[in-house]
Amino acid sequence: MGLKSEIKRIFCIGPIGFIVTLVFWCGAFALDKVLSFPKMNINPAFKIVLITIFAVDVLYLSIGSVFVLQPKNRGIKLITNGPYKYIRHPLYSVLIYSLSGILAVWYESWIFLVLVLPLSFFWTWLVQKEENYMVDIFGEKYRLYQTRTGQFLPSWEALKKETEKTS
Repeated sequence: MGLKSEIKRIFCIGPIGFIVTLVFWCGAFALDKVLSFPKMNINPAFKIVLITIFAVDVLYLSIGSVFVLQPKNRGIKLITNGPYKYIRHPLYSVLIYSLSGILAVWYESWIFLVLVLPLSFFWTWLVQKEENYMVDIFGEKYRLYQTRTGQFLPSWEALKKETEKTS
């Protein structure tokens, strides 16, 4: 296996998406400063609660993803436990929703909150390459996994089944 295919197996579209997301965030920050949009005006206690919730999500999805699907197993084993039980791309979810949420709350910026929409569309478009790659590798097993999980957010059906199990 060549270096290029090894890098694709381990990282796939992640680095490109991360760079573009940083550009989106920098653009949002600059736009917020230049246009002086009204701030959200969040109660300081509620601000701490929101940032804590987003931070816990970042930690769970990031750490859980890396421990459950180590780089040596990426593109080799289909992992469907840990964060991957509910979300096919938990690390990308962190970038789209959790870190954007932290930025929106921290800066009390409506622009960062609205930015989630174009980021979601961008990542949905970008991740299709990775999804096709996974189908090529795992075939029908991955297609079935796609029906049970959400791309970036948990599937309502999967959550409903999980709550029914515990009831």
